Amino acid sequence: MNAYRAYDREEYRREDAEALKVLDEEEEAELADRFDNELPLSKLEAMITSSLSADKKAVSQAFMDNVEFQDAAANFLRMAAEIIATNQAKINRSFQ
Repeated sequence: MNAYRAYDREEYRREDAEALKVLDEEEEAELADRFDNELPLSKLEAMITSSLSADKKAVSQAFMDNVEFQDAAANFLRMAAEIIATNQAKINRSFQ
């Protein structure tokens, strides 16, 4: 009988851990989506334009005419949003 109780306890613990993991992943995904939306390519373009001594037209053409550059920049922003979201979720969990 004790073996069944121990097994049940372990099963409940695993289910709770899995549920918490799913909640954590959902929180991270929601944060990443929000951060990604708050940092569009236009903000990156504005930052680069203000930081470089390059002509604004050169920067604008990179963002407007070069599809590979647009994809790479978008992938970078998404990766940054995901990493920041993961760190933010860890911080949020430490306050719980």
